[in-house]
Order: sequence, then C-alpha cells, then structure tokens
Amino acid sequence: MIMQILINGTIQGLLIALLAIGFSIVYNSTGILYIAQGAIYALSPFLLFSFMKFGLGIPFAIILTFIITIFLSMSFEKINHWPLYKKEVSPLIHLISSLGIYIIVVQVIVIIWGNETKVLRIGVDTTCNLMGVILTRSQIIGGLTGLSLVILFLIWLKKSNTGLTLIALSDNPIQLSLLGYDIIKLRLLTFGLSGFFTATAASLTALDVGFDPQGGLNVVLIAIVATIIGGKGSFVGPVICGVLLGIIRSQVAWYTSARWEDALTFLVLVLFLFFRPQGILGSKGRIESL
Repeated sequence: MIMQILINGTIQGLLIALLAIGFSIVYNSTGILYIAQGAIYALSPFLLFSFMKFGLGIPFAIILTFIITIFLSMSFEKINHWPLYKKEVSPLIHLISSLGIYIIVVQVIVIIWGNETKVLRIGVDTTCNLMGVILTRSQIIGGLTGLSLVILFLIWLKKSNTGLTLIALSDNPIQLSLLGYDIIKLRLLTFGLSGFFTATAASLTALDVGFDPQGGLNVVLIAIVATIIGGKGSFVGPVICGVLLGIIRSQVAWYTSARWEDALTFLVLVLFLFFRPQGILGSKGRIESL
C-alpha cells in the first residue's frame, strides 16, 4: 500500500512539477505572477477535446492544441505584460491584469463549451499491475511524459546556450540587454515555454481525471507554492518541490480526504515562510533585493 501511494504521489508530483516549470520560468525571468497561466491550463483540454471530436486524429489534435496555447501564452506577453513593463508599472498591476485575462478566458470557455466536467478518454481506463502497484494507462502516460519532459528541460537549461541565457535573464535582465541580447524575444520564449508545459500538464491531467473550466486558478496557486518553496531564481527547486507536494497531497487524500490537500499544501508554505523563506534551493538576500 505504501508503494502504491508513493507511486501515485510521484506521478501527481511530476505533473505539478510541469506546472511549476511553466510558472517559474516566467516568474524568475520577468518577475510576473503569471495568473493567466490558469487560462492556458483551463483552455488546453477543451481545445484538444474539440479537435478530437471533429475527427482530426490524436497526433494532429495535440499539435494544433499546443500551437494555439503556446501562441496564446505569448500573446499575453505581447499585448499585456510587455506594454506594462515599458510603462514601469508595479508587479501588482501585472498581477491584476493577468488575473483579468484568466477571468475573461474562463468565461469564454463557459460560453463555448459549458460548465460541465468532461473527460478526454472514452470508457473505463485500462489498468496495469506492476509488482503489486496498480496503475491506469493514463497514469503511466502521465508519469513517463512528465519525467521525460522534466529531465529534458533541466538538461536543455544547463547545456544549451538559450537555456543559459534564460538563467542569465532571471539573474540580471538589464545587464543581459546591455550585452546585446534581445530581451523581447527572450521574454516571448519564456511565455511560449510556459504555455507548452502548462498545456502538457493540463492535457495529461484531463486524460486521467477529467477537466472543467474552473480548475485553472487552483493549479496556478499550487505552482506558486512550488515555486516559492523551491526557491526564488531556481528552476530545479520548483521541480523538486512539485514532486514532494504531489507525494504529500497523495498521502493526505489516501489517509484523510482530498478536501484537505490544499489546506496542507498551504500549511507547508506557511512553515517554509517562517523557517526557510528563501526556499529549498534559494539563497538568502538583502530585503531590498527580494
């Protein structure tokens, strides 16, 4: 039983890690609390569901969904956050405008697709028994995809010139622009990557447990918790914290009730803010630099 809970939690944690990457890559690089990420999360499964229903085939439906969500995420930067950045507005303005985008997109989803919960798969999901651990096909797909993308992202981040540039962007964007790098394109890249990872997590979750228009904000809050606990400026920390949160939330759901998952998640956040505010892999800094 312990192994079953651990595996379930790890799979859930890998999906949270994808969301945390999607949030932290924008937050670390631009300082924006990207609440509109929830709009991408909410919209992605509905697009995939519609394209599959129209008979495009799974590969084409997935490709088209990702093209739209990545473009939409980049458009949030182009039409909203970049103009606000040029006006040197406060982070609070970015937060409110991002929340406004989320609300608008969710209402559009409700108008077009309704408020009912839907599922991507047809019929009952098949199961597989691996040494006493029972996993559904959706869980296996989600776990393997999540693990692969996390590993590939971390390798790309450390080994590629673009990945190293994004790390530099999170450290000192002004100095990076003075060295001749195109900050506009780099910021668009972060929002595009965020859209990709968010759409992936949303689609894999929808395949397993279904989806509805209202789930986006909750998962963004979990991604924020993972980013804060993981450590500001770190890309590895949110991944580690995402997996740990998945295991913790799975334990809570198994031994008590799923209604306590969010409560314990934010309790963990409060404890970290009290005893290690810099997070797991974050470093201490002066108050004015936080």
